[in-house]
Amino acid sequence: MGIRTVIAGALAAGLLAVTAACGGGGDGGDGPVTIRFSWWGSDQRAKITNEAVRLFMKKNPGIKVVTSTAIYDAYFQKLATETAGGNAPDVMQMSDRHLREYAERNALLDVAPHAGKEVRTADLKKEVMGLGTLGDKLYGLPLGQTSVVMVYDPVLWKKAGAAEPKPGWTWDDYFEAAKRISDSTGRKVYGAGDFGGIESWFKIWLSQQGKGLYTADGRLGYTEQDVVSWWEMATRFRKAGASTPGEITAVNPAGSPLARKLSASEFQPDSTIAPDAWKGYDNDYALAPPPQVGSDSGLYAEPPMLLSVNARTRQKAAALKLTDFVMNDPEAAKILGMSRGLPANQANRRAIAPTVTGAWKQVYEYQELIADGVKLGPPAPPKGAGTLFSLFDKYYQDVMYDKATPADTARRYYAEAQQVLEG
Repeated sequence: MGIRTVIAGALAAGLLAVTAACGGGGDGGDGPVTIRFSWWGSDQRAKITNEAVRLFMKKNPGIKVVTSTAIYDAYFQKLATETAGGNAPDVMQMSDRHLREYAERNALLDVAPHAGKEVRTADLKKEVMGLGTLGDKLYGLPLGQTSVVMVYDPVLWKKAGAAEPKPGWTWDDYFEAAKRISDSTGRKVYGAGDFGGIESWFKIWLSQQGKGLYTADGRLGYTEQDVVSWWEMATRFRKAGASTPGEITAVNPAGSPLARKLSASEFQPDSTIAPDAWKGYDNDYALAPPPQVGSDSGLYAEPPMLLSVNARTRQKAAALKLTDFVMNDPEAAKILGMSRGLPANQANRRAIAPTVTGAWKQVYEYQELIADGVKLGPPAPPKGAGTLFSLFDKYYQDVMYDKATPADTARRYYAEAQQVLEG
């Protein structure tokens, strides 16, 4: 989903000055209505989602759905502009990092009064509901359940004589395996993709030590030294040749180092894995839990994304009907499969389990493997979380290209991060 290239500051207050121009009014009378539905993701996700939307329109001939999609950063840049201009989609995919900012500017509909009525929630997995909730208001429904996974090439690992990853393995184990792979290929393929700049992987490492990105009152949940330690570990990998150098790690239209077959492993949210994902990798890729600091896997069970309704939609009834369909319809579930992680609807999850194949079957089996060790996802992060996600990677660039030490860079990052949260 373009996780490294998030547009910083896309939710600036000026862009989100939601006014009465954002719509309002009734549900469009009794005649045919048109609503818009937008999401981010891959071409594969777009194909699958559009198929489900066609089924919805067939079942609801009085409603026309116009769809649009983009990669993650472009999606939120466009959404911020549309919201400011009063032209946001009626139904939209929402990120946990952006939900609070949109909700507190009255851009999202509180679905709580409609829960159990227009939108059925009885079968939704309760453990993944928290990210869409602020107080007693429900601004986002979970589109699935996801956890972080390490994707790796077992053929290269075996050729290098590296011990295959397994539950409970350590970051030192990862270092040794990755270095062995890099050495065995003459650094034509590196054992690991550089993980240092991605806040999502830092979050798991923190969780393994009983910490989080944020406290309950919206402050940083980690120290400056935590950032130093994380970036020092990433630097250790890179300088030993165990992970990719900056020029390979840098954003590339052809994909990540793993996709370009320049690394033998990387971390991903398992919800990003498409059903035919392995075809591009010669079917040589497998899934494993990330390495650990201690006995805690650090993994969460949380929605990879949320489904929200525009607070100013003129077609609220139709928007809620589409929302309920995407969340609960069993025929839609068969089409959508695991394109957004395991279904949040438990009945649909059980129904599709025997039918998943290929990469989705691997994801399902991975979720079963880690099920006993995953934690409940944290609540919605504070305002500024989207900006900090981008800042974390921006500052790491100085470390990745050896322009500054982890300690000096962490000091500058941490000071700005605090300022962002203080607003």
